[in-house]
Amino acid sequence: MELYIYYRIGEGDAAAFAAELDELVPVLAARFPGLHSRWLQRPQSRDGMLTIMEIHRHPDGLGEALVTDILTVLSPWPSVRAGPRHVEVFTALTADNDTTVPPCHDVHRPPRD
Repeated sequence: MELYIYYRIGEGDAAAFAAELDELVPVLAARFPGLHSRWLQRPQSRDGMLTIMEIHRHPDGLGEALVTDILTVLSPWPSVRAGPRHVEVFTALTADNDTTVPPCHDVHRPPRD
């Protein structure tokens, strides 16, 4: 299971957002060991707003209780958010009856140190 959250911030709030993100990352790491989180930004702005996407996953999966805890920590964040956070949960494809689902592979892996 992976957690996808998106919201908008004003273009002028990008620096404040980045500063808050720098503060948030160690909080998430300490509170949820093993959690892998990414923040993405749509390449273009709309009406002076940037769309931000958060992706959260855990190698052991994200159970309902863990998702609830993560959302509780993230709910007030970022302070510069304009409008609501939109939360979506996705699970891996699974084989269903006669349907064969290929295994999931990372297409672009960053180099390992």
